[in-house]
Amino acid sequence: MQLNQMTAMIIEDMDAMRNIMVEQLRQHGFGRVLPVENSRRALETLENNNVDIVLLDWIMPGGNGIEVLKTMRANPQWHSIPVILVTAHTNRDMVTQAIKYNVSNIIAKPFTAKALQTRVLQALKAERKNLFEQLAPKDPDEMPTQSLVDDTNSILIVDDVPDNLAYLVGLLKDDYKIRFAKNGAAALKICQSATPPDLVLLDIMMPDMDGYQVLKAMREHPQSDQIPVVFVTALTEIEHQVAGLKGGAIDYLTKPIQPDILKLRVKNLLTTVNLQRGLQANYDNILAMAKLKDSVEDIVHHDLKGPLVSISAMAQRIAQDKSYPKELQTKISQIEEMAQQSINTISLFSVLYKIESGRFQLSPERFSIHNIIKRILNVMHVTFHHKKLVAYQIPDEDPNQEFYVMGDPILTYSLLLNLIKNAFEAAKISTKVAIHFESDDKMVNVKIENTGVVPEEIRDTFWDKYVSSGKSKGSGLGTYSAKILTQAQGGTIELSIDDLQNLTSITVSLPVAKN
Repeated sequence: MQLNQMTAMIIEDMDAMRNIMVEQLRQHGFGRVLPVENSRRALETLENNNVDIVLLDWIMPGGNGIEVLKTMRANPQWHSIPVILVTAHTNRDMVTQAIKYNVSNIIAKPFTAKALQTRVLQALKAERKNLFEQLAPKDPDEMPTQSLVDDTNSILIVDDVPDNLAYLVGLLKDDYKIRFAKNGAAALKICQSATPPDLVLLDIMMPDMDGYQVLKAMREHPQSDQIPVVFVTALTEIEHQVAGLKGGAIDYLTKPIQPDILKLRVKNLLTTVNLQRGLQANYDNILAMAKLKDSVEDIVHHDLKGPLVSISAMAQRIAQDKSYPKELQTKISQIEEMAQQSINTISLFSVLYKIESGRFQLSPERFSIHNIIKRILNVMHVTFHHKKLVAYQIPDEDPNQEFYVMGDPILTYSLLLNLIKNAFEAAKISTKVAIHFESDDKMVNVKIENTGVVPEEIRDTFWDKYVSSGKSKGSGLGTYSAKILTQAQGGTIELSIDDLQNLTSITVSLPVAKN
């Protein structure tokens, strides 16, 4: 992985934060860093550049980060670009949404340059490492710098007078890790190292470089710009305090130091630091658990579907063997139906989640949609034999009239099973269910027609999730999933109702397979 040949995009509306992140990524070795200030510019930049990774602020004027994320995941060209969410907000729903749309990582503001570097590298390496390597990296240098590995805070004390250093060290050494520096240059070296302190107590009056200059240099460097600084000085005039606070210090203590006041101020300030650490750890845990859940679900779905597919195929072969008694063939057909229903259920929730979150990738293959519908009708005849329905295909299966499509046969079976089952359930006793086939150069059209009409109160929401009518045990996912699964294969689906003739028809169109 050569960073100097990679392009990163930073989407952040705050100029100062955007500039800091640009500098940090350039120092890490990125060949190009593209800073943008809003979601509109972000999409324009994606259109015109090959971007390898995106750092995305959550809250921006003119559109939230989630809109950018949704658009990226829905676009095949940008679908796989790693996205790191950068946020100062603690809303758990936000984290859940971001995970749904497959963020690679989450960084809580403020953060160190080392934390940013670590998470960017992890995101770029994610496709080359398995989940557990990501969650538990073996290299200590790859561990997040803000994880709660050690809950003891570190304080840097900067003062050119040895007695002052000794006094402050003595007050704080029992509760914190103490580091010290006798001048500004030494302090900056520590603050801009790979292990910066959590808090700096900084004297103002020092030779060569005073405290104001040290603070200014800290705020201009991406590794030290977020470290909280408290001035500890003998200068008591208001103008000095104002100058220190304007320069970016978060507190100002005057000498002689009152020990109890110092300890309480330090404790309160580090509480904020630790809250931010806890926030980052919480983000990490939520993200890790979500990835682990996805991984386990994929394994379970795969291990369940394999035997069920075998059972279904075996049942089909037995059902087609005319040497078996008719009664046995009926039972075998019921076994096939249960196996296919189980496969359908397993596939449905996993695939729908991936499609809704923009993570689904179609691997199309050529297959006969005629054969799929024939299998479904065989199952429906057994299941609904009590309704005495006449079900047929137009034109009927004919070696000279093939209907081959490009798509996913399992998804197509699932969506057609739902639609045809709905048609059989809705059709009146002793009526018909007709399957019409048509094709042109681009699409194969399958129209499923049954007697009876969809109730008026659900027609406008027919394709919505959880809409159901007349089925006490219905989930309301059948038509919704049929729509989503059709669209995921590059197809279309339409509902048509003829109240005069008392007919309902649904037309599914899927891309035709070229010879």
